[in-house]
Amino acid sequence: MRGFVFSLDAFVAFTLALVAVYSLIFFSSVPSSYYYLLTQGHYLARDVLLSTSTTECDIGHYSCGSVSGSILDAMVYSDNRELQKALIKESVGEIVPSQFGYYIQVSSDQGKNWETIYSTENNAEDDHADSVKKLTVSSQIVNFGYTGLYQKAEKSPFKYITCQGDSEDIVITCGDHALLDPDAYGEMVPMPETKLVKLTIFI
Repeated sequence: MRGFVFSLDAFVAFTLALVAVYSLIFFSSVPSSYYYLLTQGHYLARDVLLSTSTTECDIGHYSCGSVSGSILDAMVYSDNRELQKALIKESVGEIVPSQFGYYIQVSSDQGKNWETIYSTENNAEDDHADSVKKLTVSSQIVNFGYTGLYQKAEKSPFKYITCQGDSEDIVITCGDHALLDPDAYGEMVPMPETKLVKLTIFI
């Protein structure tokens, strides 16, 4: 009888120990309140980059200067720093809630070196958060742009399918059967440039 009692006691103690260990593991793995802020910040940074990259920079609403394309194009490729900051404040600054702070960085070498083009940290002129107190989260997007003399013509000298020609028996090209020599239009060929843009949200 004593052996049965001791065995039962050991079994109960072992079960209670397992319950205690699994309870500690469970409660330690439950996300803290910062998890929701982290998710919100990630979605916010991603949505801001996507919206600025797909919204045309209309001169009537935004001050885009000489850069054509999306709002993100104007923010990245503008040479006028004051115009660049004003555009960021009236586009990104209006989307990001004031309780969050943010800074935008640009890299031309796949993220090895970053250049900060705007930041609300220690910025008394901006109403957004100016210091990191809880967390930071980032999102990135690739910005592809090109500049050239030949961009928005009705006909392409390279006989792309978008040009307007009389020939109907050529599927890939249009116009004359003989393609034009690209060397003759070397100065008109747009020079592509790819930059990585990172938006960091903090609170």
